[in-house]
Amino acid sequence: MKNLIVLFAFVLFAATAQSQSLTQKDVTGTWLVVNVENSNSNPKMAAAMGNAVINLYADNSFEVKERQGNGPAYTYNTTTNKNATWSFNQSSQTISTTRSKMTLQISKSGDKTFFTDKDSGLKFEVMKPI
Repeated sequence: MKNLIVLFAFVLFAATAQSQSLTQKDVTGTWLVVNVENSNSNPKMAAAMGNAVINLYADNSFEVKERQGNGPAYTYNTTTNKNATWSFNQSSQTISTTRSKMTLQISKSGDKTFFTDKDSGLKFEVMKPI
């Protein structure tokens, strides 16, 4: 009976861990930054990333578009370097980019998804708009 309980607990833990892990296919796409946490750690970057769009394309190209505050509601300016690329490490749940040298740790809490920039400490709540 004790072995059965241990086995059940292991299966439950493994299923929970697996359900929170994302694949490269899950990560690929357009992500809208809906909230920036820990904005005091880097106020300038936090302000720039508010309502930004992060595009992780299937061909592994990468771009960040910042929403322009002085223009129409949907005017964006691309701020990443040309030919920037990204890669995904499924075991560590991290996105690494070239050119901008960002490393984003992906985490989930309930139905929310977060990208945390390892360098600045900023935590971006993101969602796929479609």
